[in-house]
Amino acid sequence: MALAVDSATAALRNAGIVLVAEDLGGAGALWAVAAAQLTTPHLVNELATHARGVLAVTVTRNRARLLDCGELERRRAPAWLPRYGTSVEAAVGVSTGISAADRSLTARLLAEPASVASDFVRPGHIMPIIVGDRGVLDAQLGPEAAHDLVIAAGLPAGALVSHVLDGLEEATAHAAQQVARATGWPLVTVSQVIGFRAHRERLVRVVSEGEVATADGPFRVRVYVSELDGTSHIALVKGDSAQLPAGEMATVRLHSQCLTGDILHSRRCDCGGQLHQALQRIAQAPFGAVLYLRQEGRGIGLIAKIKAYALQDQGQDTVQANEALGFAPDERDYAVAAQILRDLGIARLRLLTNNPAKVEALQRFGIEVAAREGIEVAPTAENHRYLLTKRDRMGHLLSLPEHPDQGQAS
Repeated sequence: MALAVDSATAALRNAGIVLVAEDLGGAGALWAVAAAQLTTPHLVNELATHARGVLAVTVTRNRARLLDCGELERRRAPAWLPRYGTSVEAAVGVSTGISAADRSLTARLLAEPASVASDFVRPGHIMPIIVGDRGVLDAQLGPEAAHDLVIAAGLPAGALVSHVLDGLEEATAHAAQQVARATGWPLVTVSQVIGFRAHRERLVRVVSEGEVATADGPFRVRVYVSELDGTSHIALVKGDSAQLPAGEMATVRLHSQCLTGDILHSRRCDCGGQLHQALQRIAQAPFGAVLYLRQEGRGIGLIAKIKAYALQDQGQDTVQANEALGFAPDERDYAVAAQILRDLGIARLRLLTNNPAKVEALQRFGIEVAAREGIEVAPTAENHRYLLTKRDRMGHLLSLPEHPDQGQAS
């Protein structure tokens, strides 16, 4: 991981091009990336020749606002598509704006910290791509990773990016190794950028600690606050890592907050049942923790979650409802969870989950998931369709009957 990122940042500092794959070996996009501040006509021509996609420069939302190139409205666009802003062109020093020299000047200006809105005219020949302030911690996508790599290289924020085309079609990460061999450009994955940041940045701090007596036994409570967005998360800890018997590992549940299921005991999801089952199992383990993460509605928030409920009542499943509201099916990230685990002294664990994505996420952050145990709750008539959607559309490992009256989930 570190070697790949180090190789990429070194190339960026030397005004070179790197490849960023969204999902190595998968169907995610493949991007060619350069540092916008170091853009030259030669770089523009190289990207146009070998990548052949539309040239764009990454900017944060606040930066786009300051430069008056805010996000364009895209109706029915999936959440994972790039968020393009109003196209721009340098106001001075260009002719038609399309030449390699003109586009390189515009790219450099977008990355210049002193640039202001009047330095550009609109529309132009360079499209900004608006990225989250937290980079890959906001969205595990190529533009965010490109933006983070430029910052990691010690350069002013702003990556010049282009989709890589394969013949007449957009290349996917399946072709990443082949393109890297053909071009000689260093290759890095979004997952490697995420891991790089999580290992080098402290994302959480403890703000309070105490004891709570639950129906399942006593737990130590630690409240963590994210340094990135101020959100608080809770760790309910059983035992002490220092007293863990030889050969044993921590038992852990990553539980995303669900007010309707955890507090109101809603029957349209399985969240409350999973939480209580996790507390029971961990209370019986030598050492473990429940991380209660403030990621309501798979990360879309309580208000949007209730809106999604209304769409589900009209016949959409949970994936369709999230996408209709402009979200990805699952907006959660686990960078903060990985750092909480490290703070608790947990680097190797048994994870209570039905969701393979949680296993993969923790492993990207350097946490060893040595075992996975399912945590299934008997389906009801109210949540059966929801559970089928989790199994069939989101890859959760659930042993469900085709109808809720056929028996309980094991």
